[in-house]
Amino acid sequence: MNSLVALSKHLEALGYSEDRLLQDYSFADVLSDAANTRRIALAAFTQTPPSYRTAAFGVVDRRSKNADLSEYRALGAPVLFALSGDEVEVWRVPGKGPVQHYATKSADELPELFARLSEYWNPQAIHRAKAIESDSLQGKQLDFVDLGLMIAIEGEIHEKLDALLKTTLAQVVDARGRPAMDARLLFQATFRFLAAKILSDRGHESADGWFEGDVVSVLQGIDRYYGLGSLQYAGHEKEQLAEVWQGIRSGINFRNISADDLAFVYENTFVTSEVRAELGTHSTPRQMAEHIVRRLDLSRKAGPFRVYEPFTGAGVLLIAALRQLREALPLEWSDRDRHEFLTQRLSGDEKDEFACEVAKLSLILADYPNHNGWDIQQADLFQGSRLQDRISSDTFVICNPPFEDFAVSERTSHVARHDVSKPVAVLQEVLLAQPAGVGFVLPSSFRIERRYRHVRAQLERQFRHIEIVEIPDDVFSASRAAATLLIARQPRTEGEDRKVHLRSSEVTLRDRLPFLNAGVITRSRSTTRWVPEEPEGDLWVPALHDLWEYLADRPQLSSVLELHRGLEWRSGQSGAWRQHEAEGYRLGLHSIAGHAQYLSPQPVFVDVRPENMRTGAHNLPWSASKLILNGARLSRYQWKLAASLDTDGLVCSQQFIGAWPKNAADEPRLLTLMALLNGPIANAFASSFSSEGRFRVGTLGRIPLPRRWPKGLDEIVSGYLKQLDARNERLLGDDIDLSEALTEIDARLIESYELPVRLERELLLFFEGARRPAAHLWSGWADLDANPGLSLTEIRCGAQSRASGNWVSEVFQPLPEAEAALLRQYLV
Repeated sequence: MNSLVALSKHLEALGYSEDRLLQDYSFADVLSDAANTRRIALAAFTQTPPSYRTAAFGVVDRRSKNADLSEYRALGAPVLFALSGDEVEVWRVPGKGPVQHYATKSADELPELFARLSEYWNPQAIHRAKAIESDSLQGKQLDFVDLGLMIAIEGEIHEKLDALLKTTLAQVVDARGRPAMDARLLFQATFRFLAAKILSDRGHESADGWFEGDVVSVLQGIDRYYGLGSLQYAGHEKEQLAEVWQGIRSGINFRNISADDLAFVYENTFVTSEVRAELGTHSTPRQMAEHIVRRLDLSRKAGPFRVYEPFTGAGVLLIAALRQLREALPLEWSDRDRHEFLTQRLSGDEKDEFACEVAKLSLILADYPNHNGWDIQQADLFQGSRLQDRISSDTFVICNPPFEDFAVSERTSHVARHDVSKPVAVLQEVLLAQPAGVGFVLPSSFRIERRYRHVRAQLERQFRHIEIVEIPDDVFSASRAAATLLIARQPRTEGEDRKVHLRSSEVTLRDRLPFLNAGVITRSRSTTRWVPEEPEGDLWVPALHDLWEYLADRPQLSSVLELHRGLEWRSGQSGAWRQHEAEGYRLGLHSIAGHAQYLSPQPVFVDVRPENMRTGAHNLPWSASKLILNGARLSRYQWKLAASLDTDGLVCSQQFIGAWPKNAADEPRLLTLMALLNGPIANAFASSFSSEGRFRVGTLGRIPLPRRWPKGLDEIVSGYLKQLDARNERLLGDDIDLSEALTEIDARLIESYELPVRLERELLLFFEGARRPAAHLWSGWADLDANPGLSLTEIRCGAQSRASGNWVSEVFQPLPEAEAALLRQYLV
């Protein structure tokens, strides 16, 4: 018996059935630039259909020991066997770097190897370990399965499929991305071509003759296979479709690609922003959808359940649910068994007819090689009780509803009675149906805005586990809106304890791409608390939660400063200023452009004529000394506030907030208060408790103050301002000195709050990698990593040098022997 046959027998004994052991298996090397097709002597898969997601082992007939086994990484198998004569080499395939040698065995030693590792090499173990959403990876599985490999292959597949489709469709779209034929026809035909390509590359019996056949035979063959009905097209459209088919058929090998990857890319690539606008479809980023269904724990739900997606759009959330549920099903189930299970549990509604078709075709593509049967219905969910009628106590509702408010003409609809905001009104309607769980994409303001407190309180009454995820802007392909993900599960039952488990997660702007590529969450915080009879709806566990709890009893900014937003004009702000003095105009700040910490922008002349005012802000005491800070965030990063001192009586537009001392005793502290508003505590607070671009005056008023003001800080700030003025006058200057002075101001401020070192270090690390809106270069607080356990003040005072070396023996000198003898007698 040769080594290949022996390996086949051992794998079969582990549970890899004959239909999951494929000899002379071909696959696209998507990890290489050219994505050429490679072949491997034998590939073992945990379930059918085969793909990189289910690949468990690869067997390479290695004629040369110098052959590069990394060429087989794109197979997706975590373990490779390399046959070299009578020897079998075992190699582990990591996500990055070269393959790693594990062992070399003779054919006679294989039984012992497989017996010893059967617990970790059987199909169930490999399958569970490869599931990206698995939270239970333990033991030696991780010695062989590196999830980084899955993520790397998936990312390359999406990139190459996207490039293939864009290149192919570029032949039949104009410069603005609009199809040169009917968009619906092109979309329908593209689905059929992708389906034909995957059936052909996988050698499906129904595909005989398609690959070499003309475009008509391909379209008719797919129509018959899926029962879709024939497409109608004219002669010139046939020629254009033939070009699309030629581009797809000559592209990379689809055999080893997971069908749901095709569905994700199909929807994301084809449905451009122009097509979305024209046809009313919307999209959910794939990793956002997968995080929602992963955190709902659908695969662990006992008993019958359903997953329903209202406002289905292109069905991305349903595809994510399909993937998670399918990976949790018994491996011995057939494709038909899995199809029947999934079609009975997944359903959706969508008003737009085209979007319904997009969703159905995407689900068919993701469910290769099964036929149709998906419950996607066309319905207007804002009218009548359709939403509640589709939901029961065993239903998980996953939803990315329209984000806009109801138009005036729509506010008489059944759902609009809840709220003017469409997404929040939909959520309230869903909660009335008492579902098993909800996974919603909502506006970013939902997590902390007071106007939604009653909805959050209802969630707290209904569910035991609630997670909120803060998503930055620039995540959606067709929108720059930030978002909040809401995941609530485990409905509360009568008589059980009234605890709620809260989890708050963040994706920072810096981690936007890691999130989109691999679902990376920047940080998460959890807490458990008792739910009162009348919950307040405080579901968000803010960043630096422990710090704000520690400072909860401190005085607040509103106790010393009165904050007001600046001037608003009836005719808008753009024309309410001029460069030169004029009657009815006054020197002031019009635009936030150029505003930096400690430094106001260049003043202009601002319209203060009462008849042009929308509010009474022109009557505020602008002539008095005050602080001026930005009314909207200066950055999408953690540094959001910049305050400057004004003693020249400037007026300000609504882009600014004026802050006046509440009494005469507080006026001398304006320099210190300016430093406080520019410092890390105030900026961290504004970042943690503000959800939109503009700051609420009430939120800023809750910024905590130290119990005792730092002594001598006014003089340091004054010196810093003089340095800043001198630098601006010369247009040169020493940024190092300015940076050092700014760091010293921060250190004095932080010290005045008397924080434990742990909380201080968490505060400083919160700003890691974020650019500060200073008027000069500032590189951050130095030496933090090199000095754990020390405060910023201690580091700046050189405490680390005093604590280095053999300081214990220097501080704790031994007692003289005579004294030690007396002490021993006393202790005994």
